[in-house]
Amino acid sequence: MNEPAGGFATTQWTLVWKAAEEKSGYGKPALSEIVHRYWQPLYSFARQRGLSATDAEDATQEFLCGLLNGKLLSGADPAKGKFRTYLLTAWKRFLIDQYRKDSAERNGGKLERCELNTAIGESLWQRTSSPQIDADRSYMLAWADNVLGEVNKRLEADYRNRGKEQLHRTLLPFITKPIVTDDYERLAKQHAMSVSSLKVALHRLRQRFGETLRVVVGETVEDAREVDEELAELLQVVQQNRN
Repeated sequence: MNEPAGGFATTQWTLVWKAAEEKSGYGKPALSEIVHRYWQPLYSFARQRGLSATDAEDATQEFLCGLLNGKLLSGADPAKGKFRTYLLTAWKRFLIDQYRKDSAERNGGKLERCELNTAIGESLWQRTSSPQIDADRSYMLAWADNVLGEVNKRLEADYRNRGKEQLHRTLLPFITKPIVTDDYERLAKQHAMSVSSLKVALHRLRQRFGETLRVVVGETVEDAREVDEELAELLQVVQQNRN
């Protein structure tokens, strides 16, 4: 099985599904990655639905425990659609049918908990929330934010390993926005580079960003042909959020 940057299997959906079906430890890293990738969208959805910060955190924790022990994936089928769509459907059902505020007490207070930085989750929800958007939209905004965050994390690690972390930080804002001549000259001087070298560096960063984005998105679809569709949807979410 091929491993992209970040060490996560390209067939994420299938791996997680099989791990749940086989009840083996093979898929634990993938399940942990699911927690890392999706808890913020789940939390944002719950907050937009009207749950308090405390209730949203408790519900997210309980739902993620169900994922980690395989209970919520036992009936999953990668052939039926995208993982994030399956996850959102399962989350809605969970909030309606299963979640109770006293769930931890009903489980003897022994509910397994994941390491979630809920302050970051709350900050993301506050930043993207508005009365004009519904919970589904809030989920999508957090999903897009997490995808782009994962891409930037991998790029930062790559540039840091090559001793170019500061260059990455400098050029990061210009991945998606134009850069004027004065900026080229100022930034080139800042990094003791020629303007032409800086232009090449920015071109390469943009290229790496696009390549890494495809890898990250590709990890959550079963069919590689779905990548372009997911990228188009992500771009639409980002653009709508800017308007």
